[in-house]
Order: sequence, then structure tokens, then C-alpha cells
Amino acid sequence: MNTTQYHRRTALCLALATLATSGVTVSNSVTAQGMTLEEVVVTARKREEGMQDVPVAVSAISGADIENSYTLDVTSISQFAPNVILDTIEAGTPAGGGFSVRGISYQDVEKAFDPTVLIAVDGVPLATGTGNVFDLIDIQRIEVLRGPQGTLFGKNVVGGLINIIRTKPELDQSFGKVRGRLGAYEKADLDLLYNYGSDDWAVKLTASSLNQGEGYTKSRLGGEMSKKDTTSAGVHFLWQPVDTFTGELDFGYSNMEGKAAAVLATSTAGQDAFCTFYSLYGYSCNDQSGEPIGGDRLKNDANWIGDVGLEKIQGTARMSVEISDEYSLTYIGSFLTADDEYKADMDGIGATLYHVNRWGDYEQSTNEIRLSRDAGDALTWQAGLFSSSTDATTFQLTQAFSDVWTPLEDTVTSGESQSIFAEGDYRMMDEKLVWTLGARYITETKRMSRTVTDPGTGAVLAGPNAGGDRTDNDWIYRWGVRYAFNDDAMLYFTNSTGFRSGGFSPRASTPDVLGEGFGPETLTNYELGAKTNWLDGKLQLNATLFHMVYDDMQIEVSIPAPNLATQNQLAIRNVGEAEFSGVELEMQAVLTDFWRVSGNVGFLDAQYNEFEADIYGDGIIADESDLDLRRAPELTYSLQSVMEFPVADASVMWRLGYSWRDDYEGTLTNHPGSTVEAFGLLDSSLSFEMEKWKVAIFGRNLTDEDAYSHDYVVSPSRTGDTSFWRFSIPRAPREYGAEVSFNF
Repeated sequence: MNTTQYHRRTALCLALATLATSGVTVSNSVTAQGMTLEEVVVTARKREEGMQDVPVAVSAISGADIENSYTLDVTSISQFAPNVILDTIEAGTPAGGGFSVRGISYQDVEKAFDPTVLIAVDGVPLATGTGNVFDLIDIQRIEVLRGPQGTLFGKNVVGGLINIIRTKPELDQSFGKVRGRLGAYEKADLDLLYNYGSDDWAVKLTASSLNQGEGYTKSRLGGEMSKKDTTSAGVHFLWQPVDTFTGELDFGYSNMEGKAAAVLATSTAGQDAFCTFYSLYGYSCNDQSGEPIGGDRLKNDANWIGDVGLEKIQGTARMSVEISDEYSLTYIGSFLTADDEYKADMDGIGATLYHVNRWGDYEQSTNEIRLSRDAGDALTWQAGLFSSSTDATTFQLTQAFSDVWTPLEDTVTSGESQSIFAEGDYRMMDEKLVWTLGARYITETKRMSRTVTDPGTGAVLAGPNAGGDRTDNDWIYRWGVRYAFNDDAMLYFTNSTGFRSGGFSPRASTPDVLGEGFGPETLTNYELGAKTNWLDGKLQLNATLFHMVYDDMQIEVSIPAPNLATQNQLAIRNVGEAEFSGVELEMQAVLTDFWRVSGNVGFLDAQYNEFEADIYGDGIIADESDLDLRRAPELTYSLQSVMEFPVADASVMWRLGYSWRDDYEGTLTNHPGSTVEAFGLLDSSLSFEMEKWKVAIFGRNLTDEDAYSHDYVVSPSRTGDTSFWRFSIPRAPREYGAEVSFNF
């Protein structure tokens, strides 16, 4: 039996055990215990509801679970939800995310493209993939919503939403926390939090310094890569002069500096053109597809260690007013400015074949006003207006087979989005039967201007100001019905749609392709779910069946360009239709007063129905529907065990977690060697807490899995498994550390 078959059988056993548990009676030693699962309150529909009452496929992770799992960053969230892939893609942008929910993926580094999986922090959407991978500090809870959530969250939420909620200042409370952490790779972190609250106002101050002295990866020629230092600070004001009004101002600053992730040369001998160039400098490509030169996935021979950086300033204003016993008004306004840089040796050897220097900036502002009605009767609803604007610039210089940095690529993009939305519930049959109906009208305008010049001569190579502008608009909706059989069992059905507006292709080269642009894509989701509690609140089982149809998919294709060295250019076109079907199972159980377990399983069948395009740049439009979609593994599953028991006047907690992801394709063409191999991550921690002190040791990726987080192929060919060049980005290796925190 191979490894993949073993894990699929394990997941099947977990699923069957999960379902079977709902029909059995556990021993008296368990049922006699008084400990039960706590009710989790979520804001998955922009209002507080119990997670088991929400007709949405949502996984909620508490701040305590985040803290006790000693997560690395946003990518660690994937262990808590089925059919979710969260990878770091730092091959062109700092802290970029390769995110996928139910096979709907996003893995681009360009600011011109909108993510299909959105991250929102305290109700504010982050409309770019740059900087989406960040450290999780001061978290109240995280909600992972699967499927389109556009009616309430808008802004192109097609695949799903990562909803991050941070802690708020507390009135009438004065307290603080200091946390220090030391770990492998010379990591030294320090976090500070202080809350001061009077009877009508409060302020929360936060600061952190995260430092990494040794890189995950190294160059054999000297130097380290994949290491970063991050400093951040924040101040959050809350004012509540009366019970019916709350105002908040939240400001934050962060600055990340370091060395970019290592790029490994994974071209295959006898197949890729770059191998010829490598041989001129004494390097031999690996005979095994997907393996790097030298065979070590944590080392390369880079002769240039590039810097990576991201500086952000952001602010948010919130206001909530209870107009009457029935109506409340909420306003959220925000701004974000960011400056980024990314420099890297993309060929991975001791010669200058391809080096990149990218830098730019990004600005975003959002405004939302929402009116809600809840009179305690049959009808509750909320309606509102949303607007956002974005402006971004990206510059790039390249060294290609030369020490000369040329050409200079200058891409400017901007956009505006406005929408009106409403969603409501109507209760019948003593509130057992509830109908939901929501809709949103979105209009978005996108602009792009691109100029490519020779810095030495000033000659214009593309443009000037090539591109254009376009406006897309559409209605999206959600309707559904749920029925509560009792307080412990609810069944729901939902039909919802998603919409992602069109735009322009910044990686194109010719004026006609740059100006042509691409249209919007849409997704229709059908979802049947059950949420249940068993054994007097000691067991929670949730199950979801879904089927989604993805139309007019925005896919990057190759277009012949004889004037370029690669003989083609890349551009987005609406050329695909795909279907996604799957099952998701989630379980939490209290086995004893000191032992809690949880787990999830996701099964996914993702396939193209239609896909006719030229994806190889040879001028042949062919049926490519037999390809697998990117970042769409057939199986994902996770298990967590938490034991917490008293020892004298203290408590000890041991957490053990394991998550598995089947192999999945990393490139559109499924090119040999670009598959991300199946991997499992084992994490564990042991903590001792007494009064105000807490001491812990932890380990991540304890089995030292070395699967890649990203694979890329440049100019793959239609036949012969050949390409111009291949490279990969390694995943973080095994880590361990110790942490001490003090509450005052």
C-alpha cells in the first residue's frame, strides 16, 4: 500500500467513525463528566450568531486554539478546515499567498488581479495577494467560510473567506501581557499588549518584534535566504459614552525586512533549455523530474541574495448606533498604504541567468454603511452600501544572461468598486423553519497603464501607457432554507453565486493584448449541510455536500510573440468552465474532563468541463479539459488532540495535531515535476500554566516534510515534457522553540 492510499483509508476511517459516533452511546465514564463543548459565536453573516445556527459552511478557530497551536502565520489556518490550501508564494512579491478553498484557487503575484479567496481583518477586505501571509497576533477568533460569500462581503469573494477578528479594547479593565519566544533558526520574538479601560472608554496598545537570525535556506556560495524580521505596533481606541453607541479608531504599523525565499533550480536533464545554460557553468540538472540541482531542497547556489520587504500603515474607523429597539446602524471605513520590494536570484546557480528586482506600492480605501433590523419577530434583515478604491504601481528590472538591469517595466493599476446589498431571514413554525434571501449589485471599474523602456537608451519597448479601462457589473444572490429539528440538529440548503470582475493582463507585451483585457467570471454554488450536537453537548458533528459550477474562468494562456526570447506572452482570457463537487465533515468531541479532540475531512472532485485555449504559445487552440485544476487535492484531513489537566495549583496542556494534503498540481499545464507532492504536517506543544505565568515548548513540521509550496514552469511545450525553465520554492522545515508569557 503506498502512502497516498494509506492516508485516504485513514481519512475514510475518520469519516466513518465520525458518522458512526452519532449513532452510539459512549460509556458512563464519559457521559458522566460535566465538561461540554463551548458555544462558538461567529459573525459569518456580519451579525453575531451561534456557529451551529448559521446556514453557512464555516469553521471557527478560537484565539486560544491559535495561541496553543503556536501557529506560524496565516497559512497555519488550513489545518483547522477541510478542503483548504494556504501556501506561501514568494516568487515575485513579499509574503504572497497561494490560497485555495474547494479548489477555487489564487496564486498570482500581480496587484492587478483580485484574489478569489479573500482575507478580511476586522471587517475590512484585503484586495491584493501581496502581504496576505502575516503573523497571527492578538486574535480573538478566525472564521473560514467556504463557498461564495459575496452577498454580504462583496469584493470578489468567489471561493471563500478567511475572516480574522482581533480582540477589542475592554471597558473597566486594566491588564497586560508580555510574551517572549525563542526558537530554531535563531528566532527571537517579543509581543506586548496593554489594555486600559474606564467606564466609557478604553485603549489597547500592542507591539511586537519578530526576529530570525538564520535563514531556512542557504546558498552553497555563502549567504542565507528565507529569513525575515518584522516589527509592528498598534493602538486601538474604543468609546462608549452610552449603551447605544460605540465608536472605535484602530491604527497599525508594520515593517517586514529580510531575505527572499530561496528559488531552487528544478529543470530536468534532457528536457529543459536552461539545463544547457547551467552546464556552461559546471552545473548538471537532476535526472529526476522536480528535484533541484544538488539534490538538497534547502540549498541552492545563488550568487545574489536579494532583499524582501513590506511596510504597511493602516487605519480603521468603526461606529455602531442602536437607533431604536429594532434598528441599528454600522459604519466601517478604512485605509491601507503599503510599500513593497522583492529581489531574488531566480536561476539558483552561481551565474547571472535571471535575476529580478521588483518594487512598488499599494493604496486601498473602503467604506461600508449597514442598517440592520432585529425586533425579535419573524423578520430580521440588513442592507447597506459598500465602496472601495485601489491604486497600485509595480516596477521591475531584470538581469537576463547579463549584468545589465533591463528593461524597466512600469505598471500602474487602479480600480473602484461600488455595491448595494441586502440579506434577510424570515422565521416560520415557531422559528424552526427559516428562509434566507440576499442579493448584491456590484459595479467595478479597472484601469491599467503599462510602459516598458530600455533604461540605457530610453527607448520605449512596450507602450507607452498601454492598457485601458473597463467596467463590469452584475447581480449576485444567495437564497436558502434551514430547519431546526430541535436545539441540537439543523439541516440547511443554500444556493449562492459569486462574481469576480474582469481586468487587464500586466504580463502581456504587445499593445493589442495589453489593451484587450478580459471579462468577469462567475460561480454558482449548491450546498446541503447538517449541524448537530450529541451526547448532551459533548459531541459536535457537521457535514456539508456541495456542487459548484465555475463559468468564464479567468485563465492565463500563452499567446505567440515572435519578438520575445520566450516566443510567447502571457495574458488572461475567459476560456474555461469547471465543476467542483465534494463532501466536508467536521467533528469536535469532549472525551473526558481533560481531553478534547477535533478533526475534519474534505473530499473534492474538481474537473474542467470546457477548456479550449492555447496554453503553450504555439498557436494551437486545443481541448485541455483533461488537465487537473491547480491546488485542488482530492483529499484533505486534520486531527487535533488537546489534553489539559490540573497539577497542584497549575495546569498542564499537551496538544498534538496532524494535517494531510493529497498531492495537487502547481501549474496550469500539469507539467511533469510541477506537482506539489502529498504531505502531512505534525505539530505538538506542551505548556505549563500557573497563576500569571505560562511556559511552553513546541514543534512544527516535526517529521520535516520537504514538499514544495510553489512550482513554476516557464514556457512549457505541448510535447516531450520540455520547457524553457523550471523552479520551485521550498516549504518551511522543522522548527521548535520555547515560549514564556506573563499576564498582569
